[in-house]
Amino acid sequence: MTEVQTNTIQTKDARTLAYCEFGDLSGYPIFYAHGGPGSRIEALSLDSTAKKFGFRIIAMDRPGMGGSTIKENRALLDYPEDIRELADTLGIDTFGAMGTSSGGAHTTVCSYSLADRLTFNFAFAGYTNFAEMPGAAERLEAPADRLSIKLAEKSPLLFRLLFKGMGIAMKMFPKLTINSLLKTVSATDKKIAQDPHFQERFIAEQKEAFRQGGKGVAIDAAVHYVDWGVKLKNISGRIHIFHGTEDRLVPFSYGEHLADHIPNAVFHPLEGQGHLFLFEKDYQEMIFKMAEMEMKNSR
Repeated sequence: MTEVQTNTIQTKDARTLAYCEFGDLSGYPIFYAHGGPGSRIEALSLDSTAKKFGFRIIAMDRPGMGGSTIKENRALLDYPEDIRELADTLGIDTFGAMGTSSGGAHTTVCSYSLADRLTFNFAFAGYTNFAEMPGAAERLEAPADRLSIKLAEKSPLLFRLLFKGMGIAMKMFPKLTINSLLKTVSATDKKIAQDPHFQERFIAEQKEAFRQGGKGVAIDAAVHYVDWGVKLKNISGRIHIFHGTEDRLVPFSYGEHLADHIPNAVFHPLEGQGHLFLFEKDYQEMIFKMAEMEMKNSR
């Protein structure tokens, strides 16, 4: 796999934030939120397409994953503040935002906290606010996901042990994680996940996610199961929401719920697609073309 250069900054509260840059390094900046478990390396998949369209992808490890310092009692709304600090450090005034899977929720709240600085915001296959969607947890298809939520509510210790075990399994038996993914996802996702290049990148970024152990990954997951700290109706910034109709990891109904409750949301249902569409070149091209249009319209 291509080597990536990692940079760091020190935050005002003395944490380290690790990030990588991909695409056109002199292009228009986009802050990218990886999935969970995940790490900054995930954005390598966007490198060539971003370069083609003249976008600079800045992908940051969220706290406790990869090279970023863990933050206890982290909330979802802490993520846009980390972006704000990183953007200020890099001398970036306005920018775009993107995020997929658990990075989708982190990206969604940027349209609340960073609405004045966002040129565009795209959330892919993301979670909705469980506090505003009755029965949201029961809609998840994967038994492991439903178990994770129950443990987070009833036994935080077992919840963190679950993620510790996931990290050990990823380190020692990465192919088992790939096989588990293949058994869970839709037919279109299987085609993507069977590609050797995808598997190589996936294993690398998953191992990096657990570099500090499972605690940070557990905290990152837990922020999705509680109230976001902002009502969806109060997210005022414009946001494009993309969700595959055949997503078996994050239900399509989550995307519908977001679109129904965020005032300036634009919903893009992707017929027949699963969870991994962002890693298909055709969809990347569509998304970056749309980003170009959003930039032109904002001028």
